[in-house]
Amino acid sequence: MEEIVCRRPEAASAGYLRDCSGYRERLAGPLRRREVPSSRVTLVIAFGDPVIVPPSQGGRHGGGPRASLVIGLHDRLSETRIAGLQHGLLLRLPPLTAYSLLGVPMHLLSNEVVGLGALLGPEADRFTERLAEAGDWSRRFAVLADALAARVARGPRPDPVVAWAWRRLAATAGAVRIEALADHLGWSRRHLVRRFREQIGPSPKTVARLFRFERATDLLRSTALLRGRTPAPPLAAVAAEAGYADQAHLSREVRAFAQCTPRALATALATPDRAGTSAARSHSFKPVTFVDAYVPVHDDPYRSAPSHCNPL
Repeated sequence: MEEIVCRRPEAASAGYLRDCSGYRERLAGPLRRREVPSSRVTLVIAFGDPVIVPPSQGGRHGGGPRASLVIGLHDRLSETRIAGLQHGLLLRLPPLTAYSLLGVPMHLLSNEVVGLGALLGPEADRFTERLAEAGDWSRRFAVLADALAARVARGPRPDPVVAWAWRRLAATAGAVRIEALADHLGWSRRHLVRRFREQIGPSPKTVARLFRFERATDLLRSTALLRGRTPAPPLAAVAAEAGYADQAHLSREVRAFAQCTPRALATALATPDRAGTSAARSHSFKPVTFVDAYVPVHDDPYRSAPSHCNPL
């Protein structure tokens, strides 16, 4: 038997919690959680059973169980294994915010899944305990927002030039040539790459590819939702709108980032919930419906899922 409950902060708790959710998920058996690359750094603060992390490909970090973890920017699928009671908070942050929050060169997190304790030391355990003991989601979100603001305020400040370049790549979905970007800034390409790796993680070229992939992902999700109602646009049109040279280029990039075809990715991203709409993804990368209003009685992780959530 499985159950899932997800909560979001109140609208007033924007800022650092703009892309944050509380989750509780009881799994009938072990699951492999695979997540496609995104332009956000993912922070998981867990109160339940640990997440099993594979060893890093570069050999920096050993694998094994982690109570809480950080997933840096990836240009490939990230993978973890989960089982039992998964309960905690999942937060997605822009990499420049994560740079101030974590205080480490972000290239150390590129294509890595790292235990939060390896980055924050004993503070990670104390922070997790505070959140677990907060008692309800409203207080947890408040504690999290305050803690994030305090750490970011005393952390390293991102270079405004790097921030501008990041925003420019995001606004154009990676369509700006890196040489032109460096020339506009008055920097050499090598210097731009070094600053990106320090404060964002990947190189500007990889970031541009990532933004282009995210644009294609949005279009593919829309394409899948249109099926059965209007003719779905051909993949060649999706490729052109996302900024790829042609359909073959789109297919190569999707396979590199997500290890599947564009149509398979569209189907996975647009899996409908019971109401027939595209839902968010849970901690185990399943479609779920978020419940915005907090109901204290359902905070007990050993209760069954309330009727207005989707048991999956």
